[in-house]
Amino acid sequence: MRWRTALGGLTIVSGLIAYIAAVVTFANHYLPEHWLAELIFYPLAGFLWVFPAIRIIGWTKKDKEPPARGQ
Repeated sequence: MRWRTALGGLTIVSGLIAYIAAVVTFANHYLPEHWLAELIFYPLAGFLWVFPAIRIIGWTKKDKEPPARGQ
């Protein structure tokens, strides 16, 4: 396995766990208890983690395949 792929996967999983904890903590402390606020906040928060993940995945694709032996 290439090292960037492994590191990127671990970064995405650990970052997503930290992001979920931060979103839930923020929502518990600052989000008003109203159905409309929750309806807007949770889908938006659920979608925003995609942008950093895309950048990490793009970074992992920069890992080159090793050249084939004997060719």
